[in-house]
Amino acid sequence: MFPHEVEESLRSHPDVREAVMFTSSDPDRLERVHVAVAVGPGAWPTEQQLRCWAREHGDARCAPGTVPILPAIPLNGLGKPDLPALRALAGERSGRAVTVLGARRVV
Repeated sequence: MFPHEVEESLRSHPDVREAVMFTSSDPDRLERVHVAVAVGPGAWPTEQQLRCWAREHGDARCAPGTVPILPAIPLNGLGKPDLPALRALAGERSGRAVTVLGARRVV
């Protein structure tokens, strides 16, 4: 499975402007697949709707575990997706301790 395979199914959704796949490790050291999406103005898809879309419009094994919906994909200084920031979002959602922009907190 390649990132573009996972991202393309969500990019085909009419409300999605951008999609970026990233992974995170859980406490059991298993890799979890996530796809952060940026939606267009006035679009309100739910995470569950986007996960279903990914399963229906792509390979079922490419369906992400979570789909954080963002106003824009965070970028690093080189203009590429900021994967550490996206992984921090995934950590927040799982209730783990995370570092967000230098501030550690437990969610």
